[in-house]
Amino acid sequence: MTRKLKKFIPQTEEEMTVEWLTDSFRESGIVGNSNVISFSSKEPESGEGFSGLTLRVDLEWDNFEEGMPETVLVKFPSTDSKNRALLERDGAYDREFDFYERFSDRFPVRVPKLLYSIRDPISDIESRKKLNKRIELLPNGAAKFLGGNARKFIRPSSRRYALITEFIENARTTTTENLASEKDLLEILESLAVIHAHWWRHPLLDDDKEGIAWPTVTHTPKLMNGLYRGSRDSVIERNPELFTPDMVRLTDWFSDNVVDAIGFLNEKLTLLRGDTRTDNMLFTNDGLVMVDFGSFSSGRPSCDVANLLSSCIEPGSNSLTVYQQLSGFYYESLVANGVTEYSKSQHENDMQVCLALQAYLLVLAAAHYEADYGESSLVKIWAERLMGLIPLTSPLLEEVATV
Repeated sequence: MTRKLKKFIPQTEEEMTVEWLTDSFRESGIVGNSNVISFSSKEPESGEGFSGLTLRVDLEWDNFEEGMPETVLVKFPSTDSKNRALLERDGAYDREFDFYERFSDRFPVRVPKLLYSIRDPISDIESRKKLNKRIELLPNGAAKFLGGNARKFIRPSSRRYALITEFIENARTTTTENLASEKDLLEILESLAVIHAHWWRHPLLDDDKEGIAWPTVTHTPKLMNGLYRGSRDSVIERNPELFTPDMVRLTDWFSDNVVDAIGFLNEKLTLLRGDTRTDNMLFTNDGLVMVDFGSFSSGRPSCDVANLLSSCIEPGSNSLTVYQQLSGFYYESLVANGVTEYSKSQHENDMQVCLALQAYLLVLAAAHYEADYGESSLVKIWAERLMGLIPLTSPLLEEVATV
């Protein structure tokens, strides 16, 4: 049974109070004796997606203290119980808390300042490990059945989460539906190279106690492939224009090699920012600010790059050329920042493995997640952009020989 902290933690906009906000800022040392006497809240632009609700909260104080915020962002978990259960299974909420509490103050790219975080403790890590082992022992048929009915069987916990961060003023972003400019993409790629080089083979990556607990793919291979095999046919039947034979060839290749592929991608080469879509990037006059770290992890750097480029290049006859040019720019930036033992051929191969992962995850998203992305679904938008980037041959799940 989940242990709970003996204190009030709101989980919705309606549950927030001036008392809770005041206590939170005092506990963090943001203010001393001042009180929040009123506040107003609203959803900033994109509203509620997969992971939860983000609110812009404007504060009114009864007294002035140096450094007190006038506006903050408050994040709560998803109110969709099925989405939340799947996100908790992937560790999304704990990943973001771990990032802000333990790594945000030493991140080489600007992120919002952490003002307050609170979550109920993880109930029983050993039980989770035992469950993963039991899943890996399931027959393939049982795993497929479990995967096909995941939204029925997986239940959310009763844990509570609340995160308050700095609000970034006068920032612009590019939503999922739109396409970022080349200038913005180059700035993101340069920032990713700085992050990856800064954490390249860092000792913390292998530190079991103080290190990064989250690999880029957290699902057990058996459960992940059960999700895929249990939903593959129905997803293709519903979306034949998106999951074309070439796309399915790639996702089936990943499925057939899922154990080796996950092990390959999870190799701890560097810290990964995770979920590098452009709507998680804020552009300001002072430079790029990265937000939303529910996919924070470690692994191969190309996971970050492929996640970005596969989601934001305009479909068309020139898309592959643009993709290759931008991928090459990232690699040159990585080398310029000091990473010299990672060959270009290895990077290009790893990008193909990561594209296969993106396509594979789109099948799972089409089957199991629900979110509002305006007139079109995230799966449709992303699949249309990914189609033109599909490799003609299967990549290698090993170190690539350099010529």
